[in-house]
Amino acid sequence: MPAQEDFPPVPTFSFTNLALIKDTTEMKKSAFFLNTIQGSVDDVIETKVTVGYEELLEGINCKSKILLLEGRPGCGKTTLTRKISRDWGEGAVLRFIKYLFLIPLRQFYATPITGLSNILQYFDMSDLEVNIKGNAGEGVCFIFDGLDEYSQKYAKDGCSWFEQLLRGHIFPSSTIIITSRPNASVGLRKQAHVRGEVLGFLKKQIDEYIDKSYSNNPSKASEVKEYLHNHQNILHMCYVPLHLVMIIFIHDSYQDQKAPLPKTETDVYNLFTVMSLVRYYTKIGKDIILSDLQSIPSPELAIFLSISKVAYNTTAASKTSLSLHDINSEFSVSDVANLGFIVVDKKIGLTGGEPILSFVHLTNQEFLAAYHVSTLSSDEQLKAIREHIGQPHMGVVLKFFCGITGLQNPDHWTSIMDYATNDILKSMHCVFESQNGQRCGELFSKVGGDLIILNETLTLLDYCVVGYCLESAHDAVKSITLMCPLTAEGLEIIVQKLTRSIESVTEIEIQADLCDKDKILALTELLHRFPNMKSLK
Repeated sequence: MPAQEDFPPVPTFSFTNLALIKDTTEMKKSAFFLNTIQGSVDDVIETKVTVGYEELLEGINCKSKILLLEGRPGCGKTTLTRKISRDWGEGAVLRFIKYLFLIPLRQFYATPITGLSNILQYFDMSDLEVNIKGNAGEGVCFIFDGLDEYSQKYAKDGCSWFEQLLRGHIFPSSTIIITSRPNASVGLRKQAHVRGEVLGFLKKQIDEYIDKSYSNNPSKASEVKEYLHNHQNILHMCYVPLHLVMIIFIHDSYQDQKAPLPKTETDVYNLFTVMSLVRYYTKIGKDIILSDLQSIPSPELAIFLSISKVAYNTTAASKTSLSLHDINSEFSVSDVANLGFIVVDKKIGLTGGEPILSFVHLTNQEFLAAYHVSTLSSDEQLKAIREHIGQPHMGVVLKFFCGITGLQNPDHWTSIMDYATNDILKSMHCVFESQNGQRCGELFSKVGGDLIILNETLTLLDYCVVGYCLESAHDAVKSITLMCPLTAEGLEIIVQKLTRSIESVTEIEIQADLCDKDKILALTELLHRFPNMKSLK
């Protein structure tokens, strides 16, 4: 396949973390487990232990094995499959494999895999078909990358060639590795002999990555670390390697211009989208200063709006790949691809020569979808909110929409606030992205001044969101009930933000399963500073 130019530019060094998912009914929420949770539909809420790369592959070091590798978008699944392929080619892993095929499933989105001939044609190796069939697949490894990008009507068809392969009815001696977002691979988990999770970075690796990125400029590395320390929600994003690369790139570009650095995920994707467009203008030799997305000149504005609409329709339909039929007919494939938001793979022989299109990253697709909604009329925006507010796959789009619009429209905010009785944490995330502190007081007034969060696994971002809303709500907060496992770091963030509500809070109930008793005592002492506290549990 032709190499794609990485943007933002990715350093040659890279690493990720892996976990082995245990088949057990007893789910243990260890510190390691809590560090793997990001608060999204792609969390794997199961017992897991850290595992090395070689150890994970050893689990399939025999015939007829399926390894399922799950992970959120941008965590490094595709990068890992490329490493496996490269290491196999060098004789370092899977030495019992004679033929290895790395198959990006997005290539088969429009047309299903109907047989081995499709795969061999993709690699221009049709002459191997007789040999592979004659040995029942022994010595062959199929790596299917991106099950979530393969049409689910094909993946779930029990009679399809793909499903028959997974069940061992075809090539029973072959080895199969599949990568997928967790929310698309639930049906495969029982068939997998080994399950792993690609985690991305942990805190230590974030620091190491920054140090390596600025190996010749330690003071710059310190600046980035300080910025992340002061914006814990942005640090939370950096556990996904792609986000860390983006944030370093944004930090370097905007620090040189002395422009404000992002405070929210919406800010990050807004700035990155602007930078992508600036890059496009630079490549075509146009010196254009683009301060925001509202200042995109013609004819690129029409193309950008068309791409955003496609992003919305694609996301609403739970799709990650698209075809030419999804693109406005007045624009060519090159018009759409040149802006840098859509990747076009013109590999022929799979779909009759028709290009396969996809957005560069799912979260980028979700941001563009939200931008499309923000361009609609107020009534159309309200309709979209009411239609999608309870749909998990549209949650990020709704959050970005709030960040783009700042929740200025009271009707939009009322619809979101009405949902707070079902999921106050989601409403708080919407407010946080909007950075509209006034809405915090209104939210707590809506729920009677009581913040109640039960049986949730809170992430670092959740703590930042809760802390922001408590700080901005002032005297609208009356009681706080957090009956869920809390980390010392997270609890401290919340308590520090509570100081502006110190007069109004009368009751706090928390569940703090912490090993650090000194930390518990320190936090308890701080909580007792509330003068009107009537109950502390």
